[in-house]
Amino acid sequence: MFKLYSKRILVNFFFVTIAVVLFSCGSTKQLKYFQDISDTTKLASIKLQDFNVPLIHPDQILSVSIYTIDLGATQNINTVNGATTASQSTVSGFDQTGYLVDRDGFIELPEIGKIKVANLNIEQAQALIKERALKYFNDPIVIVKDKSFKVTFVGEFQKPGTFIIPSEKFTIVDAMGLSGGLTDFGQRDDVLLLRQNESNNTLSTIRLNLKSSSVLKSNYYYLQNNDVLIANPSKSKGITTDQTFNRYLALYSVIGSLITTILILFRR
Repeated sequence: MFKLYSKRILVNFFFVTIAVVLFSCGSTKQLKYFQDISDTTKLASIKLQDFNVPLIHPDQILSVSIYTIDLGATQNINTVNGATTASQSTVSGFDQTGYLVDRDGFIELPEIGKIKVANLNIEQAQALIKERALKYFNDPIVIVKDKSFKVTFVGEFQKPGTFIIPSEKFTIVDAMGLSGGLTDFGQRDDVLLLRQNESNNTLSTIRLNLKSSSVLKSNYYYLQNNDVLIANPSKSKGITTDQTFNRYLALYSVIGSLITTILILFRR
């Protein structure tokens, strides 16, 4: 009778342990992005928002390169520029080489002088600089790039930090790729976007749901300069990192070991 009762206790304890383990394992479905997109192999199309070409503002850093048949003629202009790549940076590690747009919206180039580029896009600024360069150089080729476009990732990203982006057309999908995506603890339906509004010196906030494809159709599909993405942790991380939970887990392990030991002793 006692042996039968002991076996029942052991079996019940075994199944309870299995249940705890199973329920503690999260579903991989919760880790997927854009879950409402059909699993079918048929090609589906999503209408994207129009891309608004960003304008140049004061405090931006521009790379300006001018090439002519006589390479030495524009050497003073081109040596100010450095390489622009998609790289991770710290606050002290930003690439400061290039031409700073001053408060009045001007950049100053050697031999050419001051040129107002504020409120122009990169293509327009490039055309304006070429127009001025024609007065000093023979058939110049002008290339202008934005070297201060940056996006910051905070929280539950695989690679948090601030990144310099060499392209002004940068999407939320590009951001996931650059940051390595969210960790297993990151809430995919609660990613906070902070966006600075240069025109009125305000900050806009919006919560993005990366589980839904609706973000691909939204106005926030294209990221802007100085955007900050914050990935909040899920409740499961709070549980697994909570010291009280860990103490109880250790206590239950000890109790389980004691029960097993007692059952073995009574069997003898």
